[in-house]
Amino acid sequence: MDKPAKKAIVIKVNGKEQPYTTATNVLPQWTSDESDERHEKQDDSIQFDSKRYKKRSPWRSFLLAIALAVVLGTSFGLFVLTIIPTTETPSTPTLQQEQKEEEPMMKPTATVFVVQGGVFQDTEAAKAYVQKIKGQHRPSVMVGKQPIYVFLGMALTKEEAKKIASLYEPLGVDTYVKTWNVSVGEKEKEPFMTIVSAISLLLNGQPFSNEQWKQLESYSFQDEHMKKAYEALFAFRQTNDQSQLWIAQQYLLNVLQ
Repeated sequence: MDKPAKKAIVIKVNGKEQPYTTATNVLPQWTSDESDERHEKQDDSIQFDSKRYKKRSPWRSFLLAIALAVVLGTSFGLFVLTIIPTTETPSTPTLQQEQKEEEPMMKPTATVFVVQGGVFQDTEAAKAYVQKIKGQHRPSVMVGKQPIYVFLGMALTKEEAKKIASLYEPLGVDTYVKTWNVSVGEKEKEPFMTIVSAISLLLNGQPFSNEQWKQLESYSFQDEHMKKAYEALFAFRQTNDQSQLWIAQQYLLNVLQ
């Protein structure tokens, strides 16, 4: 009995039919070109997947943003530190210049001789002494702190100051004459010295010439105490009231405060 003929099995590979038989038991072989083409497709697929993975990863963009922020922040900080000193530096010389311009106004510009009635460490004791002197219709003023000086008169020379001090002897008041620096503006220095001289001369019974009165009339005063002393001085000229000289001396002493 004849054996049935073996049927060949046909397999299609890449659109081509390849025979397969049990006798040979051999799988169809890929040609060299087909194998290379297959590997290239696999490589392209792997590269595409890798690129797609990289594009979807957020960490690279996040780290890049942080690095950029650090660079920009550092650059801006250095810029600010560089600009600010340059901008503020001119203000310092300006302030120093203003202080130098104001200092001459604060420095003593006149030296006089004062009649000192006492020196106190206690404020209340100094006030009590001042009230005692004023109760006898004489001028007095408290100057300074720790110690507190009480001044009773003022003159341009030591001799004139001593004559004013002698007017306190009948009242039983001990006095001491010494120099004192007075802060007055440059524009009022000459008027101030002229009034001091006029009051001390008139208190000591010495004449004040018409030329000196005219010179005194030509001045204008900004300081309120000096203005009041000027008014009292001319009140004495009109009335010949000696008390007006002591009033003028009181206002002049107030300039020392």
